[in-house]
Amino acid sequence: MIKLGDVEFPNQLLWPNRFAWTMIAETVERTLSGGVVVYGNEISGRPIDIEAKENMCWITYAQVKALQAMASVQGAVYALTYEDETFNVRFRNEDAPALELTPILEKSTYNENDYFYGKIKLMEV
Repeated sequence: MIKLGDVEFPNQLLWPNRFAWTMIAETVERTLSGGVVVYGNEISGRPIDIEAKENMCWITYAQVKALQAMASVQGAVYALTYEDETFNVRFRNEDAPALELTPILEKSTYNENDYFYGKIKLMEV
């Protein structure tokens, strides 16, 4: 199951950057004698991108409207359930746009069952 807040999504949504993050940040500096000094720290703020692919999985206009409403609440934190894991997340509005969603068919107006694909940009808090 994939669910963000109260919005449930198809199980085919992807999480492409799931394994591209660790909670360690390090910098390395060389000393005058050529030695190496490593500074490290644990960090938080894991980026989570959830994607509906154009040729694989779509979300409805009703879901898009719900996501837009959620992303418009400053400071809001939502529960993201992806398969058997749950995370507290917020929308990455600093990495605008937090929602990169495109309609399957361009129209002047959309109804609740029109389909979209694209990316939802979140951050674990």
